[in-house]
Amino acid sequence: MKEMTRKTAFPFILLFILLSASTAPTQYELTLYVRRNFGYSGGSQIQGSFTLEATGPENLASVTFKIDEAIVGTVTARPFKVNFNTDSYSMGFHTLIAVGQTAEGQRLTSTPRQFEFVTAEEGLKAAGRIVLPLLAVVGVVLLLSFGVSLLQTFSGKKSALPLGAARKYGLLGGAICPKCERPFSIHWWGFNVFGQKFDRCDHCGQWSLVRRVSRENLQAAEAAEVQLAQPETPIPELSPEEKLKRQLDESRFDER
Repeated sequence: MKEMTRKTAFPFILLFILLSASTAPTQYELTLYVRRNFGYSGGSQIQGSFTLEATGPENLASVTFKIDEAIVGTVTARPFKVNFNTDSYSMGFHTLIAVGQTAEGQRLTSTPRQFEFVTAEEGLKAAGRIVLPLLAVVGVVLLLSFGVSLLQTFSGKKSALPLGAARKYGLLGGAICPKCERPFSIHWWGFNVFGQKFDRCDHCGQWSLVRRVSRENLQAAEAAEVQLAQPETPIPELSPEEKLKRQLDESRFDER
């Protein structure tokens, strides 16, 4: 019975061993990286100065870097890396590879990587196809910002926010208008001027150079608004008798 149980369990044990071996990480693997120092890289096309870098097991002793069959350099200490410039090679597709050797003499080879070396002119054109649309988007945003600020200026529209009303200042924070001394939210379309913001107050509509102030200062300005919102105590009107008495009192000081 025990013998039959062992025979039945053996296939499962063998399957477990095979699965464990297939999922275990490769101990002796050499990986090649291509990093840009200066120049252009877009997909498989590269131009300029680059670095070839290889990583491998702890016992990796040396790495030889190759472009096609030409040796770029051999490194015998970490970090295993060499520099190269695409202008030193013919234009077109090239195969980049790293060949390493462990301290025990085992040879390791990275997965080949293929890139197309292009001229500087082609690199600039390709980069322009990426950068120019981004610049166009930035230009449109700046024009919209300028247009909004002009519209706000000429429309003269002011905030109808009551004195002392609660408000949120947003991500840019708040400032205090030097004209009306009321706090307002800093606008994204304001102009940066030497660390300050040339912005328009929502309350009085005036443009001023302002700075972002702390929440405590904003709260103090809000409290001051509440004081402004309090109606002034009216001066009581004098009765006819009081008016006559005041006139008599004042007449005593008239010059004869």
